[in-house]
Amino acid sequence: MELDLQKPRKGTQEQLLMGIANRIRQSLELSEILAVTVAEVRAFLETDRVKIYQFSPEGHGTVVAESLVPDRLPSLKGLHFPVDDIPPQARELFVRARQRVVVDVAECQTGLSAMDPPGDGELRSPSTMRYRPVDPCHVEYLTVMGVQSSVVVPIVLDNFPATSEPPVSSTLHMGNLWGLLVSHHAEPRSVDEEELQFIQAVVDQVEIAIAQSILVQRVTDQALQEASINRVTALLHEAPTGQLQKALEETVQILGGSGGRLCLWPGGQTDRELYTVGPQPQPLATTDQRPFEEHRLVYAFLKAGAVPEPPPNTTTQDWSVEWMRANYGLAAPPQDSSSFSQRVWAIGDIYREPLLRSVAPSFQWLPIRGLIVVPLYYGSELLGCLSIFRDEVNTDELWTGWHDPDTRQLMARHSFEVWRQIRIGQAQQWTVSEVKLAQALGERFATAVKQHWLYTEVNSLNASLEAQVQTRTAELRQSNEELQRSTADLERVIHQQQTLARLIAKIRESLDLETVFRTTAREVRQLLRADRVVVFAFNSHAPTAQGKIIAEDRARGCTSILHLELEDPCFSDQHVLQYQVGKVHSIPNVHNSTMPDCHLEMLRTWQVQANLVIPIIQSEELWGLMGIHQCTAPRHWQDSEVEFLRQVCAQLGVALQHTELLQQTRSQATELAQTLDELKQTQMHLLQSEKMSILGQLIAGVAHEINNPIGFIHSNLGPIREYSEFLIQLARLEAQQAPKEQIQALLETFDLDFLARDFPKLLDSMHLGTNRIREIVSALRGFSRVDRTITNALYLQEAIESTLMILQYHLKPNGSYPEIEIIRNYDNIPPIECYSGQIHQVCMNLLSNAIDALREAQEEQLSRDQLPFIGRIWIELSQPDSQHIGVTIRDNGPGIPEAIQSQLFDPFFTTKPLGKGTGLGLSISYQIIQRHRGSMVCRSAPDQGAEFTITLPITQTPLANGASEMGPHGDGLPAAQQPAWSPELSLNKSEARLNTITTRQLPPGRKPELSFLPIEPDSRGDRPTLSAEATE
Repeated sequence: MELDLQKPRKGTQEQLLMGIANRIRQSLELSEILAVTVAEVRAFLETDRVKIYQFSPEGHGTVVAESLVPDRLPSLKGLHFPVDDIPPQARELFVRARQRVVVDVAECQTGLSAMDPPGDGELRSPSTMRYRPVDPCHVEYLTVMGVQSSVVVPIVLDNFPATSEPPVSSTLHMGNLWGLLVSHHAEPRSVDEEELQFIQAVVDQVEIAIAQSILVQRVTDQALQEASINRVTALLHEAPTGQLQKALEETVQILGGSGGRLCLWPGGQTDRELYTVGPQPQPLATTDQRPFEEHRLVYAFLKAGAVPEPPPNTTTQDWSVEWMRANYGLAAPPQDSSSFSQRVWAIGDIYREPLLRSVAPSFQWLPIRGLIVVPLYYGSELLGCLSIFRDEVNTDELWTGWHDPDTRQLMARHSFEVWRQIRIGQAQQWTVSEVKLAQALGERFATAVKQHWLYTEVNSLNASLEAQVQTRTAELRQSNEELQRSTADLERVIHQQQTLARLIAKIRESLDLETVFRTTAREVRQLLRADRVVVFAFNSHAPTAQGKIIAEDRARGCTSILHLELEDPCFSDQHVLQYQVGKVHSIPNVHNSTMPDCHLEMLRTWQVQANLVIPIIQSEELWGLMGIHQCTAPRHWQDSEVEFLRQVCAQLGVALQHTELLQQTRSQATELAQTLDELKQTQMHLLQSEKMSILGQLIAGVAHEINNPIGFIHSNLGPIREYSEFLIQLARLEAQQAPKEQIQALLETFDLDFLARDFPKLLDSMHLGTNRIREIVSALRGFSRVDRTITNALYLQEAIESTLMILQYHLKPNGSYPEIEIIRNYDNIPPIECYSGQIHQVCMNLLSNAIDALREAQEEQLSRDQLPFIGRIWIELSQPDSQHIGVTIRDNGPGIPEAIQSQLFDPFFTTKPLGKGTGLGLSISYQIIQRHRGSMVCRSAPDQGAEFTITLPITQTPLANGASEMGPHGDGLPAAQQPAWSPELSLNKSEARLNTITTRQLPPGRKPELSFLPIEPDSRGDRPTLSAEATE
């Protein structure tokens, strides 16, 4: 039976919920939805009152919807309930646990039913009702209200912000608790679980409706804000310069302000533009009456926006509001006074903001209480700031009874009679949406202001440019006029310069004075369009002003005065001095001149109407005159024409000087040619003398070397003659078929076996002697030969060895002097292309110098009664690279003093005593090496000997066609200037063969060496023989 009674009620609940849901879908008005909801719920519960209680952002509550039974309970709709009526802990349970509260005043108990936390993907489920004694204060509160039974269900918007936007400075946080649905009954009444679930279901629908209404309202508000921003943007960009005043008025209206101002700094803080709307504060109490925006703290806050945003781990930015409060030791202002963002400072009450204590007096005569300051930035550039004022307001609110906030919750409410609260001069707080809107409008203002400034600057630049263009146009017009006036003069000057250039070119082409003067007269007359141009030359030998006209060019109809000899008695020394300093004599009209009669008569004879005379000066002496005659009419001579003629006469003076110099140069060239021929002959004699000097020093040694083999060859001629006669006599007997006895008798006179052994030895010894002589002669020939005009291949080893062969006598021990050792170090080097005779001469000069230095040092030691040291000469041949050959000749002599090393290769410089050297050896050697494209370097230190290093190229490509720089005779003369004679030794067949043999390449590592032993007596003691060893 009980189940049957519940089915209709359940059906009624479902129908009621469906009706409420339909009403929510049909209407977007939240007040209408709430009114229908409380009426349906009260009708279903049959209670005396059902109301919906909404929390404000400040924490207090207001009854926004109510349904009641008349005469049962008083209406509470529209009344405000203090924030203290619902303790914070109760609010927290409403949010966290969705706790529903059922109070039975008669039983003094309260039932609490919380919604269990949802599982994954599940809805909350109600928990079992728990009962406990109700708080006596709460019982008295309800009793005074006339309520015996109460049901409270929280309205919580999960994951959704509250409907009313709090002020930016609000410190009360209630999470998502939107309000309460409350059912009151004047009589005791029990509430079962089914009713509680129904009420919860209704609240869930109400929460959906509230959330939907909030979304619609926010969309509407956002659309309104965008429309407001668009209106301001349109005003800012309505004209190129923008409507800043109208945009400011619209901005003040959009933000609900009573006034505002736009302060701009186009040229920094010293330059200011100010736009105002509504009442304005007084300037700061300073001497310069600055606006409050230029207060130090306010301006520092504005400038702080130029610094990048602080990192996420920091909380304050330099000169932000919090930073200033912290640095100035100021506590946070009271609630609802001010707040800020990174770019906006929203001040709810300027009189409660400590940072504005020195600014607030500027507002004290005005009803302004709120202020919002928006810096205007374009990038990092501070353009100015936008300030909006908000006046104080009077509030009129109805409260349910009087309450004292200082004694809240200490006793129950004694009365719920309506109490009216009127507050005068209250500050209006800035909401977050208003701050964001102000910031967005500030960005539009910044862009428009920057555009306005740029447009103004462009206009200013255009105006300035236009003025400059006009000024420049006038200047160009004037310049054009002047240019037009000077065009003719410029063209005339150009023609004059072109004519002058042609004259200079012709003067340079030919220094024939007759041609130069004739050409000059013709060019000048054609350019100046004169009737006659003459050149007059003074006779330097005449005592008076005598001369002759040497050049003339005239127009038809003018009398010729060419070759006319003149003697002007009127031409005094005074005129000469004037012409020498460059004075020009100009006469526009000879009939109006003050010249002497003698001059005037002469000009009239020549039919001259206008006359111009320019002096021709050579080496500061007056040489002649150039005359320009106008014979048909008078003429005014222009300055440019006079200057042109000055330049022409100056060039004629240069031509005269050049001609004189040319004659002097030719005379000097003839003398120099004769001197050069003499020098060449002297040089040839010096070179030949140097060679002869070296040969003279070597002749004794060479003679000794040749005399030794000739001596033993001559001593062997007697035995050979004796052996030959014996053999000839024996051959005749054999040929005559003489008797054997006669032949035997002849054989007994000689030891035939000894003859057979000794005769070949004699021949070999003589052959060695002749070879020795031939080698010496060949070496001398290589030294003294005159090279032909082409180069030949030469092995430096052979050139050095042939030189050593000539010097062999000087290397041997001589009396008290020990032998000079030769230490060779020859690499396997290729032949070089050179003039071999010159290279032989270099080798001879260097080696003979080294031998002389060693012998002089040994002689000095002997003079001090010391044993002479062993002299050594090191000769090295190397190939430093693929293109060059190196020769190093070093000795262990006393060395060369450093002071004279720089003069070694100077001609005629020598360190030898007078008569022992010409001083040309090293100089000639250095020139030979240099002209072979090589180098010669000397290195020496005291007591460490001297070292000469020669580097020669393997090929002489530049010299392949003959001696271009150096003649084949080694005397530095070109080949064409070499003497015709060539003192070259004649060659027989054996000498030619010897030349062929000496040009072969030696085996690697082998040193050519030839040594002769002294003559030893024959075993029979009657004739000398030569024992020799030849090692190749």
